[in-house]
Amino acid sequence: MVLVRALGWVLLAMAVAAVVNDCLAWWSEGALRVLTLGELWGRLDLGSLRQVQGWTESHLGGALWRYVGQPILSLPALPVFVVGGALLIWAGARAGRGVQPHFIGGSRPRRRRHSSLS
Repeated sequence: MVLVRALGWVLLAMAVAAVVNDCLAWWSEGALRVLTLGELWGRLDLGSLRQVQGWTESHLGGALWRYVGQPILSLPALPVFVVGGALLIWAGARAGRGVQPHFIGGSRPRRRRHSSLS
């Protein structure tokens, strides 16, 4: 479940990046404009966004893109990343409770501390 928690921390780091982007845009433009998932995806790789849209419209129907894809991409990135990251960290911590620490790496003997008072 380490991978699930790591993905959660990555999403929280992306939330911090979204906050920085929103604050810098607010500072430079003077108006608060929130970064959406679609705008973020378009900035990162516009070609893949267009390919996914075209594939969805041709194979699954235009209604699915219009009523499911576009509303998801119009969500603000910050709360999506915060909620998703928190849920993944929580799920990874809950699922990892049943695993004993010695399960993966084996049990280690305790370290003995030698006193130098002889």
